[in-house]
Amino acid sequence: MDQQIDPCPAIGVQQLLALPQHELFELWKSLPAPEMGELDGEYAAYMPILHISPQEIRDAATQFYRDESARGYWLGKAYKANGDSTGEGYNIFRKLGEGGDGYRYTRKGRFATDIGESFVDGRPSLMMRYTAFNKQVAGITDLVDEVRHYAKGLYLATATAPSQDDGTRTMPDSCFLLAGPVNPWVGPDDTEAGQR
Repeated sequence: MDQQIDPCPAIGVQQLLALPQHELFELWKSLPAPEMGELDGEYAAYMPILHISPQEIRDAATQFYRDESARGYWLGKAYKANGDSTGEGYNIFRKLGEGGDGYRYTRKGRFATDIGESFVDGRPSLMMRYTAFNKQVAGITDLVDEVRHYAKGLYLATATAPSQDDGTRTMPDSCFLLAGPVNPWVGPDDTEAGQR
């Protein structure tokens, strides 16, 4: 991306959402890891869809953006440092209330965070490790999200998961955006999920 990002995250989100996924992913590879504790609170998430096929858009909508799904409509992620080298977080979802009356919000899908070596390119990333918490569907697949700093309040993230029994992982070709914080840290709904 040749232009300087606007320092306002809302403008920066619009600029990044206009890029094709392959350009966002190349941009992600050029970015530094955020500092531990830099992400603090709840962040809005955005999935770039401008340059993908109608089927890919339908798939994304089915997986992430349905209030009536088991998880609900994905809104974002939250982060909190637990010291100089580790932290934790959760995902935020919206679901229709009882009888379709209004919305309720759930905070689940917990993960542990640390600054670690990227599975993608070996450089530092803020690693989001879902297997750290036992009651986590994503933890079963060993999903790991990786976040990098783009501008103040604006981050690019990608994800890998195991692809073979030999320890290799899927290699991503896309990114999602995180902007904020939009709310302070609230905490996950289920605080009893044990950390391995």
